[in-house]
Amino acid sequence: MNSNPKMKHDVFLSFRVKDTRDNFVSHLCGCLRRKRIKTYLFDELPYEERYEESLKAIEVSRVSVIVFSENFGDSKFCLDEVVAILKCKKRFGQIVIPVLYHVDRVDIENQTGSFGEAFAKRQDKADQIKEWKDGFTEAINLPGWSTSHLRDEEMLVNGIALDIESKLLRASRTKVIIEWSLVIINLMLEIPSCVFDQISSTQKPLYALAAMSMSFLSCLLCLVDLFHKGRVERVVWRWSLPVPWFHYPTQRSNRFGSFPDIVGLICALCQTILTAVNYSFITHNDDSPIKFSVWPIMFALGLLCTLFIKRAS
Repeated sequence: MNSNPKMKHDVFLSFRVKDTRDNFVSHLCGCLRRKRIKTYLFDELPYEERYEESLKAIEVSRVSVIVFSENFGDSKFCLDEVVAILKCKKRFGQIVIPVLYHVDRVDIENQTGSFGEAFAKRQDKADQIKEWKDGFTEAINLPGWSTSHLRDEEMLVNGIALDIESKLLRASRTKVIIEWSLVIINLMLEIPSCVFDQISSTQKPLYALAAMSMSFLSCLLCLVDLFHKGRVERVVWRWSLPVPWFHYPTQRSNRFGSFPDIVGLICALCQTILTAVNYSFITHNDDSPIKFSVWPIMFALGLLCTLFIKRAS
């Protein structure tokens, strides 16, 4: 399964080790990895690194699967993972799939039965308890899977794996469509903008206005696209030399944005400035000193390079 190089994992698995690690989770992880779906398991890390690294892994995963089991509620580690997963869902639209493994939905929501007995062992602060309970309620009401509906474990594992594969492919196709749509729209704006800019004159000021408007809209689309990418990839602002900029949270030495992305944005900004200067001169009944702009051509090349690099990565 191809994935965004900045998103390290396709799937994050949250589970209680003593309930499911040697059976259900092991089979599910194996099935996903055979499908080349990058799957994160916290217990594959050294013990002292598991908690912090797991919370970071949630933020760079496309899908989170929460395997609720009888003893899930007595683990603060698992409870904090649920809260972190739901926060990522709200902030970034992460896909969350709950799996009820030999536990009842009502017992999870009301903290009764064997699940409730395990959760009752927690003696934490009242606000933490409430946050965890709210997390249970929200998570189990999401579309998911349950052993009460599909008791054959092999069929359940295969069904979940196919569901995840379908969701990842659908998200990937949507992303490709959006990217190409943005390229086509920007080219449809920049090329006419360049033409109108060239044929504008003091007798045809509306052409200059159209060129400036199109360039401004194209620049705005570039900024919106970068903002969306930054939001999806959880970038953080960092005051670093030589130029302060956004960085990937798990790769702080790497700046956000590919080279073609930045070139495209710079070209769009420069074209907007040039068309604004041209319009300013023309409205003052004077010819613009700028006779030709190469920025639209560079901008188009930058857009196309961005897509081809992504397709090859």
